[in-house]
Amino acid sequence: MAMELPPFNIEDFSKWKSGNAVIQETDMDDFMKTEAKDIISTAIEKASGATGINVEFACKFVKDSMDRQFGPCWHCVMGEGFSFEVTRQAKTTLYMYYAGKIAVLLFKC
Repeated sequence: MAMELPPFNIEDFSKWKSGNAVIQETDMDDFMKTEAKDIISTAIEKASGATGINVEFACKFVKDSMDRQFGPCWHCVMGEGFSFEVTRQAKTTLYMYYAGKIAVLLFKC
């Protein structure tokens, strides 16, 4: 018996192809949200190589950049399959997808 593939979704493919960052949930103000999104996109682009994304490098880049710009104690989690429940400061949480596949959680505590 042949396995059926899921239907092709052109919208998901376009997000992946163009490397779009899609914010799923946030309580940040607009300026901080824009800065965080730009920092995360830059980190993933710098950490991408022929073997994939160096997630450890990307997370460290994001944390260090956010610590410099908005004060210390930022945390970044990046990957393809995780759930979370964290205690954090109000107005400092961002949960987004990059390229439709990589989930990124950024928060300050």
